[in-house]
Amino acid sequence: MTWWISAHQTLPATFFSSAFPFPANDVALSQDGRKVAMVAYSDQSNKYVIWTQDVGGRRATIVPGTEDGFHPFWSPDGRSIGFFSQGKLKKVDVFSGRSAQVICDAPHGRGGAWNRDGVILFSPDGFAGLSRVSSAGGTPTAVTQVDASRSEFSHRWPVFLPDGRHYLYLAANFSGKLEKNEIFLGSLDSSAKRPIVSASSNAAYADPGYLLYLRDNALVAQRFDTHNYVLSGEPHSISDEVQYFPLLDLGVFDVAGKDTLVVQTGKGANKSQMVWFDRNGTQVGTVGKPSVLANPRISPDGRRVVIDQTDSDGRHDNIWIYGVGNEAADRLTFSAAADQLPIWSPDSKHIVFGSNQRFHFTLYQKNSDGSGSPQEIADLGAEQQGPWDWSRDGKYLLVMKNAEVWYLSAPDWQAKPFLQGKAPFRNAQFSPDGRWVAYSTNESRNWEVYITPFPSANGKWQVSRGGGEEPRWRRDGKELFYLSGEGKMMAVPVKTDSNFEAGAPVALFQTHTRQQISFMDVFSYDVTGDGQRFLINTKVDDPGAAPLSIILNWASEMER
Repeated sequence: MTWWISAHQTLPATFFSSAFPFPANDVALSQDGRKVAMVAYSDQSNKYVIWTQDVGGRRATIVPGTEDGFHPFWSPDGRSIGFFSQGKLKKVDVFSGRSAQVICDAPHGRGGAWNRDGVILFSPDGFAGLSRVSSAGGTPTAVTQVDASRSEFSHRWPVFLPDGRHYLYLAANFSGKLEKNEIFLGSLDSSAKRPIVSASSNAAYADPGYLLYLRDNALVAQRFDTHNYVLSGEPHSISDEVQYFPLLDLGVFDVAGKDTLVVQTGKGANKSQMVWFDRNGTQVGTVGKPSVLANPRISPDGRRVVIDQTDSDGRHDNIWIYGVGNEAADRLTFSAAADQLPIWSPDSKHIVFGSNQRFHFTLYQKNSDGSGSPQEIADLGAEQQGPWDWSRDGKYLLVMKNAEVWYLSAPDWQAKPFLQGKAPFRNAQFSPDGRWVAYSTNESRNWEVYITPFPSANGKWQVSRGGGEEPRWRRDGKELFYLSGEGKMMAVPVKTDSNFEAGAPVALFQTHTRQQISFMDVFSYDVTGDGQRFLINTKVDDPGAAPLSIILNWASEMER
């Protein structure tokens, strides 16, 4: 009898911290629960990469070829990792050392799952349903369609159930209607879907029958029947300190069976700081405190900085204005939606930004002194809309329309196309005289910086070499700055008199920017008008940031 009791005794849960020395932005457990993949910064490559570590092991190893990778997921045999990088869905064999292979396009991937039949189910974009593709590569096929009648923004974070045919996914809304967010059940063999539970996060399934998801900022587990596909009982709280990205509806956790659970706690894992640097890369000051922030822009008069910042409740992203040289900050917008990508008017009196208050993003304007209400100025009829730049004479706005660049003409803000093509265009910036536009595109497979005349766009000049993004002009139009593929701040002398001429790019210093979170997270830095100081959204190495937490025999907590 003693041996029977011992064999059937439930072991208590064991809690310990990973030896991984810094927090992870995303995690994925292999199906056997023995290895964890993590997205974190590499000082050696100056990029975010995917690391792997044996659960309970002392060392973590960088997976070659995963630079700029995010949202990893494992193959069923635990040999390969699928992930997203540079607009592609990729896979890499963890043990062979071979370079990563491109499977298909995925402009803004939002999670994937891999079944035993070699089918990868994934979310290719932040505004789309799920698609499927062979793990060997090929043309993706749409599997789900977002339901506008439910105010669905996208389908994301798919996970396969044990039969490899049924799956779970999040139908997400990002316009403040949290009651619309729901985990659904789908099948590769049918277009039917079934609601499972209201939630605003990814879900994970664990044998012998548990569903894990976030509820009220806590990670909970609930009994789940994989024959009838229904939940039962009450959700049981597992952790109330899970790192959560509200702009993605993503909690950083994963589970393998009833034995292994990994959780990144929410202390300092995704904060950044606006830091001033001189041309030598010397830190010369800061603006504000470390926070979850993005898209810094310096006012034309040089006195203020505007950003979009996530509130302390982790649910709202609004526009804030900081004074240069002090900690004072004023909140400019108060909507329950996402207000992002702010830019200044030439006289510093107005802010234009993108907001999804009306389900998809549209363009709004508000007085920078806080007076009045935000006014919608344009709706281009696209999911992705936001401002890039405002011409110095105040006559034109360069704006994002999905992957294209359009321009609006004041005062009625009529829209016309400017840059269109098969490749995406972004970070378009007017030259000070308004005759040229600098922008970046990956039409050559690598992101590079180009110049084209405005408004004709009847020619172009490549400025960067070996990779480049985020161009910025010096106020006199005689120098152009950009970030290289290695994250170095580059400077290029330019002439914009009768024709455009560019000199050789020169590296100024190495930057350490925070990893992009959402598709509207596009401005990593700004530069003062004289080109002498750079305000960079810099990743924070918080010594108090909690390490990755590992819970063994976590399901025993359910049986108390």
